[in-house]
Amino acid sequence: MAGPEGEGTPQELREGVRAGIVASLERDLAQRGGRTARRLLVAGAVGVLGAVGVTLLLWGHPYGHHPSWHGVLFGAVWTGLLVVAVSLVLLEVRTSALPLARSAELALLGLGLAGLCGALCPDQHFLHWWSATAPGGRLAGAAGLATSALCFGFVTALAFGAGAALLGAGAKRAPIPRPLLPAAMLVALLVPGVALQSIGTSWAVFWSWLAGCAAGAYAGVAGGIRLRRRGG
Repeated sequence: MAGPEGEGTPQELREGVRAGIVASLERDLAQRGGRTARRLLVAGAVGVLGAVGVTLLLWGHPYGHHPSWHGVLFGAVWTGLLVVAVSLVLLEVRTSALPLARSAELALLGLGLAGLCGALCPDQHFLHWWSATAPGGRLAGAAGLATSALCFGFVTALAFGAGAALLGAGAKRAPIPRPLLPAAMLVALLVPGVALQSIGTSWAVFWSWLAGCAAGAYAGVAGGIRLRRRGG
């Protein structure tokens, strides 16, 4: 009788260990699933609220030369981009090569700074305001509106990118080592606004403005990360 019991005990132990592991994994998956669902709901709510905020920010924009569907289209695009960006942050999405969550966090910070500056701008048609300033007017008169838009996009995105990098890198987590991904995400979040503000000008103005934003965002994020490393 001792033999069969001795042979059965290891099998019972293995079954018990296996059952415990399976139960632990199921419990962990259930908890993760609930947490993921809650974070997705929060991401959707924040994304929609952010899109509404951006739409309200541009409420004073002179829409007289816009068809009615322009606001709906750009608002929908902004909503989708914001939901994706907030989801990446809240779900802490990352890979070994792509720090997606940290990059999206910096991009959202940059968009927030852009929104704050836009709210403080005396003219909600930002390119018109820039052209009315002394440097913007001289650039437009000497080299054309496209070149003026290029410089405007570079300077503003430089400030947004640098500010976002400094604020984001201030956390205890390590700063993002490569600026390309967060800069690209920041530009993606700025594209709907640039497109809406460019309507009524020309494709050259739009692409110049966007190119300036891309160069400025990269330089700003890279410079902000470098400054933070030196300061840290």
